[in-house]
Amino acid sequence: MKYLIALMLAVFSASALKAQTDSVSAESVGLNILLMNAVSNNLKLTEFDYRQKIELIKKEQTNKQPMPMFEAMVDYVPLNLMDKPEYSGYLSQRLMIGKFGAMEKMSGVNADAQVIAKDQMRTELRKNIKQNYFSLYYYEKLLAFNSEYKNILKDVVRTLELNYASGMGAQNQILKMNNELQMLEFESAGLESSRKVYVNSLRVLSNLNLPDDFRTRDIEPILDSEVRLDTTELAVTMIKNNPEFRMIDNMVEKAGVEKNIAELDRIPDITLRGGYKYMAKEPMSYITFSIGIDLPFMPWNSKRVNAAVEEKNLMELQANSVRNSTLQYMKNELNSMVIMINSMRIKISYLKEVIIPQSAQTFNSALVSYASGSGEFMNMLDSYRILRQNSQMLAGEETELLKQYGDLESLIGKQITNIK
Repeated sequence: MKYLIALMLAVFSASALKAQTDSVSAESVGLNILLMNAVSNNLKLTEFDYRQKIELIKKEQTNKQPMPMFEAMVDYVPLNLMDKPEYSGYLSQRLMIGKFGAMEKMSGVNADAQVIAKDQMRTELRKNIKQNYFSLYYYEKLLAFNSEYKNILKDVVRTLELNYASGMGAQNQILKMNNELQMLEFESAGLESSRKVYVNSLRVLSNLNLPDDFRTRDIEPILDSEVRLDTTELAVTMIKNNPEFRMIDNMVEKAGVEKNIAELDRIPDITLRGGYKYMAKEPMSYITFSIGIDLPFMPWNSKRVNAAVEEKNLMELQANSVRNSTLQYMKNELNSMVIMINSMRIKISYLKEVIIPQSAQTFNSALVSYASGSGEFMNMLDSYRILRQNSQMLAGEETELLKQYGDLESLIGKQITNIK
């Protein structure tokens, strides 16, 4: 009994320790941990591992000669059943010459295709996590603005109520400001709901049990840093790392191997045949040996091989055409992304350095003027709305810039931003 109690205590202690560890690790989870956990633990990736193993196993099926065949025969069986028939046994083996290398290479190309497909899945997972992570950042910023403005409006409402109580204020001003405050409260509920949706999406994509109060980390350094974007270097990186482009290269290579296999049909196969024969009538025993060679140069077969080679040649040309058009499209997309990112940088810089400070200064001035009785209520309210609108515009532009960084990283197949 005491051993059972000790075992139960050990289990409970381990569970408590694990729960504590999970809680601590969840507090320190950043974007990199989400990405690493997604690309290593997502169950969809296991499927590609099995596909790769299947293609590699096919090498052992394609690099072997066909199975031999044994024939046993009873010949010259007399109808009167009084004389003895003849007996023979033969072993034949078909030999394929010069074709195993190409077949092995085809299995390797197919196995590489599964590796690239797995990388495509990983790239898509990374992109989805970044999109959700940056959207979460957007709603966190809006909630922060919302909370800040609610505190400001509450102070204004208290001032209006004091002025009204002393006979210096108007009731409609209190009602208007309360309406603004109620709209913020209503908006806050919707923002919090949207924030939890993105947290849940990250929970599913990363296979991590994230808490409901999960928050983004270390995003401001990315927005403040100047990420170097050289389109020439990015294009080279894209050609080397982009899974979609690598898959097209794999398709080109596969078409070349298929053409090579079709051309190898011109090489004749050889069949070796040997055996033993017993003639009961004589009686005598014989050993027989024969060799057979395919005749691929016969007109009808030659036309079939030529047609097959021509088909594979056209398929290779088609694959190269797809590669060239895809490369042109991806380079244009890369240039468009760089132009958009540079444009967003300029807009964000202008919002931070000019528009937001000016809007904040205008609102603070209108608030002070109204509090001192030298300004109008509607001027203060309008300046508040402009400041709030500009702050939301900045958060939206920052989020779009982060998402563009994520799309660019997915396109070139390499991370260009440093985030924890």
